[in-house]
Amino acid sequence: MWDMSSFFAALLVYSIGTASPGPGNLSIANAAMNYGRKAGLMLATGVISGSICWGMLTALGVSAILISSQSFMVWLKLLGATYLLWLAFKALRSAFRPGDLSARTTRQHQYLRGYYLQGLGLHLSNPKAALTWFTVTSVGLSSGAPQWEGYFLVATCALLGVVIFGLYALIFASHTAEKYLNRARRSFDLICAGFYALVAIGFLLSLH
Repeated sequence: MWDMSSFFAALLVYSIGTASPGPGNLSIANAAMNYGRKAGLMLATGVISGSICWGMLTALGVSAILISSQSFMVWLKLLGATYLLWLAFKALRSAFRPGDLSARTTRQHQYLRGYYLQGLGLHLSNPKAALTWFTVTSVGLSSGAPQWEGYFLVATCALLGVVIFGLYALIFASHTAEKYLNRARRSFDLICAGFYALVAIGFLLSLH
């Protein structure tokens, strides 16, 4: 029999993990703030796609095998740290680039695919994303749960991810917030750069 209390507990775990500040959320907010709504939504789509990939691997039992492999986790952490350091460099470069938001959003249409790939790579190279999904399925699914329950859990979490990540993009790209964001853009870029660097260092320190 399907344990609904465990299912909703898993959704709560996923919602908290998704809504709390992290590399994905900050990247979406930063893209939306600097390059407009379409850039933020495209990056959010990439993050959600990466999340669904990890969710499906977890539902199929593949991620448990991968997580148990020490060599896989080492390479994933190295990849994640490298990618985050690259994003930190980009954020620093953006922080010290002249110009306001209105002047910079005109270029975003040319790079929409790049934003999608950035979001996808950010989530696929994040070992915490895999561990979060492992926790979600551990909480939401019993050992004898049929396969369809896992797929349903992944689909429901994906819908929550669409709402949460989409809201990040829409809020930071809103015209009402633009005046404030123009003043705060450089500070936010610096915060993003520092956060990416700290998470990357955390990945590297966890290798020992």
